Amino acid sequence: SARAKLLAKGDTKFFVIGVAGAFLAGSMWPAWGVIFAFMIDLLFSPVFMCDGFDNPPPPNFSTCEQYWESEANDMEQLSFKVTYGWLANIAAAIIGNVLLFYGFGKAAERMNRRVRDTAFGSLVRQEVAYFDKHSVGSITTQLQEDATLIQSFSGQPIRVLSMTLASILIGLVISFAFMWPFALLTLGLLPFMAFGAAMEMKMYLGEDEGDKGADKNGSGGIVVETLLNIRTVASLTIEHIKSDEYASALQAEHTGSLKSNVLKGMASGFGQLSQQWGMGLMFWWGGWLLVNQPGKYTFRDFIISMMSLLLALSGLATAAQGTVDKDKANEAAERIFTLIDRESAIDSLSNEGKKSV
Repeated sequence: SARAKLLAKGDTKFFVIGVAGAFLAGSMWPAWGVIFAFMIDLLFSPVFMCDGFDNPPPPNFSTCEQYWESEANDMEQLSFKVTYGWLANIAAAIIGNVLLFYGFGKAAERMNRRVRDTAFGSLVRQEVAYFDKHSVGSITTQLQEDATLIQSFSGQPIRVLSMTLASILIGLVISFAFMWPFALLTLGLLPFMAFGAAMEMKMYLGEDEGDKGADKNGSGGIVVETLLNIRTVASLTIEHIKSDEYASALQAEHTGSLKSNVLKGMASGFGQLSQQWGMGLMFWWGGWLLVNQPGKYTFRDFIISMMSLLLALSGLATAAQGTVDKDKANEAAERIFTLIDRESAIDSLSNEGKKSV
């Protein structure tokens, strides 16, 4: 992993751009919660009954019309502020995501290019016997997949850390500032809510389906190897053998599908359960605080404290989206660097050895 990180040493400026974008994109989520809370408070602003007889106007108002006009003006001004907040958040989301994808994407692609160029240079130096022991399909898969996985040692942890800090920390600060007893309860529920949000995001994006078929001995590797060597396959009339190998590989990949699907369903269900029960507990605790401490906290404080944290959880799930498994990344790095460091028995590009005078 240390060697993989050194490959990204020359892309510092792109990482800086990506980190700035990640902070903007991450802070968008708690800001979204605050704006959404103000919008809820606006939609549920009470206007008390006033008819001038049994229901006189509230204090500081001489007539009902004056009271209604004052309430209408307050709601209008708040609606303008909510609109400005949405526009600012939209701008932050667009700018932040553009900078994030440009910075980390540029750094990742530059690193992938260096790794693939070096790996391909090592491949063309190998002796012919090397390709008798390693199939073309496995080599193609290695160049295509492994070089991409190595970026998890550089850009991925920086992106996840930046978005998580911007989202969760800002959300916690806002929540504690407006209603600290509610934020304290939510802090205890945060791990369970985060797990539920991550499982829900994986289910919606299909990331819980795994990455089968990318193995060199899997169905995908057999298909690539067969099609690349279709002339040899046809001349040896082994089409039925390759077909049986492909069917066996498909069967092997789905032997544990029932067990894995049950486990995925239980994990996803527990994630939904933790989210729903957590939200129910938060609503009950917030309502209890409003009823028993009416002069200390308001409905707006409760909504801002809750929404900033709930939307911050979405930022956490977005930060974890598309992350690569560390074990897979380590295996990919080991395969790539083993190939790069391998010395060919017959190096056709080497200048060493005897030369004709």
